[in-house]
Amino acid sequence: MIKLENITKTYDGKAQVHALKGVNLTIEDGEIFGIIGKSGAGKSTLVRCINMLERPTSGNVIIDEKNLTNMTDAQLRAERKHIGMIFQHFNLLSSRTVFDNIAFPLELIGASKEAIQKKVADLLELVGLTDRQFNYPAQLSGGQKQRVGIARALASDPNILLCDEATSALDPQTTKSILELLKDINQRLGITIVIITHEMAVIKEICNRVAVIEGGVIKEAGRVVDVFTNPQSQTMKDFVKSVINMELPAGIAKMGITDQPAPGYDMLVRLRFKGAATNEPVVASVVQRFHTYVSVLYGNIDYIQDEPFGYLIVVIMGSMEQQAKAFEYIKELPIGSEVLGYVPRNH
Repeated sequence: MIKLENITKTYDGKAQVHALKGVNLTIEDGEIFGIIGKSGAGKSTLVRCINMLERPTSGNVIIDEKNLTNMTDAQLRAERKHIGMIFQHFNLLSSRTVFDNIAFPLELIGASKEAIQKKVADLLELVGLTDRQFNYPAQLSGGQKQRVGIARALASDPNILLCDEATSALDPQTTKSILELLKDINQRLGITIVIITHEMAVIKEICNRVAVIEGGVIKEAGRVVDVFTNPQSQTMKDFVKSVINMELPAGIAKMGITDQPAPGYDMLVRLRFKGAATNEPVVASVVQRFHTYVSVLYGNIDYIQDEPFGYLIVVIMGSMEQQAKAFEYIKELPIGSEVLGYVPRNH
């Protein structure tokens, strides 16, 4: 388990920079945890505090009940063997082959040639690069270079793998293959993976939980499907928009929406579903219970890993009293709901 307790990080200079401001996070063993934020939010500083490449100004970094902030440099070097890291720009040694790049950390700890040969062969198979072991980095694609970086990070059998913008330099198809590899590694080896990214699609694809960082502060955290379907911070709302369109379609926006109910106007409502709630017969229930009509104007269903979520924009028709009672009923259901406004009848 990784526990960050009230982590702050301040850089001194002509003007002090407060990169992290009292960060508290708990990352469970074996999960894939995402930390998402815009450029300059503090996410890379945060991940470097986890392995103590950056010493926090204050606070505690506790991994498997060991407080890394109290350790000497020698103790930290030993502890970092259990923490692998991969980077956006791969950081491979250009003068060494794929095999030798992966072998490098094993050479540093004095492993035998036989042990290195077996370990590297296993890692090459794991990342799908056995046929590339004698190539040099210049002969590899970006995705292949990142696979080498992943294999090298796994050479010391870490319990934790930190990924700092590991897919940012890759095209979408290559990104997908790298994320599938990371998910496979997590499931096969049980390694805890922490992913730092500014790409919501990465979080949506493989993370179990996510924390949103903005200005060095954690704005919200939780299960990806919960944060994704009900974002609280402006940062997460912006990220969600990059993956699924939550804006009103242009045709609906031009209907003459007002803020207040009035005779001759119908209620415009957005419904949010997730998990089993996507099977709720909401529209049919409202029609039957309140003898009114519901018009579906727009719908969108997607998946976060294997969990469905979606949105419906509907118009609840009828008298103002019928509309109000229908919405009160909807609010009691296990779905999200909000009134977007009121539109003229016979729109």
